Amino acid sequence: PQGGNTGLVGGSVPLFDEIVLSLSKMTQVRNFDEQSGILVCDAGLVLQNADSFLREKGFIMPLDLGAKGSCQIGGNVSTNAGGLRLLRYG
Repeated sequence: PQGGNTGLVGGSVPLFDEIVLSLSKMTQVRNFDEQSGILVCDAGLVLQNADSFLREKGFIMPLDLGAKGSCQIGGNVSTNAGGLRLLRYG
């Protein structure tokens, strides 16, 4: 899979005859449970859009990256990305 292409290690760059699968059209928030704070969303959701969605509901996204306007949740999860807020909120 290939996300927002904001990673610096080249993990999503095909080398030989691999198939590239873009998840950029999978951008929906599927569910948000305000009781537990669990967000279920598609892998192609841009981090900034997830953050905006949660802010409207009075919550905060624990990830805060420099590329938050273009990086996608699937890529954040697959690379274990964090950022400054992750250190504080976990």
